Amino acid sequence: MTFTQDDPPAPESPARTGTAESGAAALARSWAPTALGSSMLAWEIPLVVAIAARMPDGADAVAALGVGLSVLFVANSPALAMAPLVVAELAGQGSRALLRWAAATGLAGSAALTACAAVPGLREFLPQLLGLPGELHDAFRLSLLSFATAPLAVALRRYLHGRLITRDTTRAIAVSTGVRIAATGLAGLVAWWTGVPAAAAGGLALSAGAWAETAGLLLAVRRLAPVPAARARGLLVQHARITSSVLLNMSPALVTTVVLTRAASAEDSLVVWPAIYGLLSLGTVPLSDLDTVGAAFLRRSGRPGTLSRFTFLLAGGLLGAGLLVALTPLARLYLVDFSHVPDGPAGLGLRWIALLAVVPALWAVRGRLRARALAEERTRILPRAALAHLIGMIGLGLLLVRTPLPGVACASLALIGALVIEMLALRGVRTGRPGPGT
Repeated sequence: MTFTQDDPPAPESPARTGTAESGAAALARSWAPTALGSSMLAWEIPLVVAIAARMPDGADAVAALGVGLSVLFVANSPALAMAPLVVAELAGQGSRALLRWAAATGLAGSAALTACAAVPGLREFLPQLLGLPGELHDAFRLSLLSFATAPLAVALRRYLHGRLITRDTTRAIAVSTGVRIAATGLAGLVAWWTGVPAAAAGGLALSAGAWAETAGLLLAVRRLAPVPAARARGLLVQHARITSSVLLNMSPALVTTVVLTRAASAEDSLVVWPAIYGLLSLGTVPLSDLDTVGAAFLRRSGRPGTLSRFTFLLAGGLLGAGLLVALTPLARLYLVDFSHVPDGPAGLGLRWIALLAVVPALWAVRGRLRARALAEERTRILPRAALAHLIGMIGLGLLLVRTPLPGVACASLALIGALVIEMLALRGVRTGRPGPGT
């Protein structure tokens, strides 16, 4: 299916008649439950950071948690790609084959995390590669071990998300995410009260929450009829294409960790960055499924102009909200009073936090471009854009760490620049006219 830039005349059919089915309201209704669920999910990181910061050795624990999360995000990339993979391949592969694929994907991610934390040689090499101070090495390894079961939970969760999104029954996602947040908070408090090492408390809490959400989603998906396979086609190439894009969604956390450790004010930047990144996630995580929901909308309605207008309004609202937080006392209230960041690192973060106000708006525009690529089955553009993002992120990081700018500023500028570069690469899907080899 291809689309022109403006909405084409819609034929008279139940799927395309009236704004109730094919307009912005329909798109908003489909996306809102995933956004609500993701918005609640985005509070996970700020919540566990706030708990860990109040435990013994809280500052070191938060720094180790932040670095551990950056590795987890990369390890979870194939698992996170399961939702768009299900949307793209469910009709052909069938639900059972995709469920088996999700389980294998999650087990591979869990094995990789465990190896990074426990295998001699690798367990020493990784913290050195990231440039971590020696006093954080043990806490970092403990943080990785606490995340060991998370990739399997995430892979199953995203498979279940894909099933629900395909059927346009996404309300269960928000409900299950509420269960997840409650489970994460409870597990974090139990870890605090029982004296679990601070470096492990956050990972154990986040993993417990992920499994609680997966259980809730499973109850909802069990009501759906299995989808039989219609054609046999290899999943590996399609999954790799989508994963490459998701990987670049997640890689800024790891690349920025390397930038933070090699720039000026590295120690203060490592302490405050998890809290800042958690705040940024409140604006970006709700957009995680915009490409998947947008692609499903385009396939149902064939109205790219509606998606463009919706994205414009969404990006404007996100930019306004980001500036409101960054330029008012709300930023200090979050970093100091809620996240319990010490005064020195908090002051550094407050001086540069306004740079990141534009990031959620950029995520929204990028989500629209990805949705077009997914809907038109032009997924080869995704790894090309991902490669551009990676090269841009690394290049900007290498240049910025040579300046006197502190780590927080270097990481923020590299993140913004890489997003702009990726969006320019994705603009190749705007016309909706695939060429040879795409």
